[in-house]
Amino acid sequence: MDTINEGLEKVLGDLKAHPKVIAIYLFGSYAKGCAKPLSDIDIAVIIDEPDPATEAELGSLYSEKLDVVLFHRLPLYIQFEVFRYGKELFVRDSDKLFEIRLSVLRGYLEHSWLYRRMERDVLK
Repeated sequence: MDTINEGLEKVLGDLKAHPKVIAIYLFGSYAKGCAKPLSDIDIAVIIDEPDPATEAELGSLYSEKLDVVLFHRLPLYIQFEVFRYGKELFVRDSDKLFEIRLSVLRGYLEHSWLYRRMERDVLK
């Protein structure tokens, strides 16, 4: 576990140092407190004005059992889950983060009927 923590701290340090990183969230099973021995650690990185070079640079950061994903590449329902259940690890710009959270919430509410219907159909 120490190796995992060391890898996580190194990746988080690299992410925090990048000027385009607005915020970093822990999400998934570790954030919800239901991680299993084989679970990976999911990290969502919210960046300002995404571009291919930044995406390539940040997307290459990883360590054993650590999955770093770019928030803007996630489906809307996963973005909502990140904000709903995720744990804030770092925030550089709270105003921009607020705007992003508001945009995700609005988008999710506009499509929530569809998500409920899909969930209902899958559970039949």
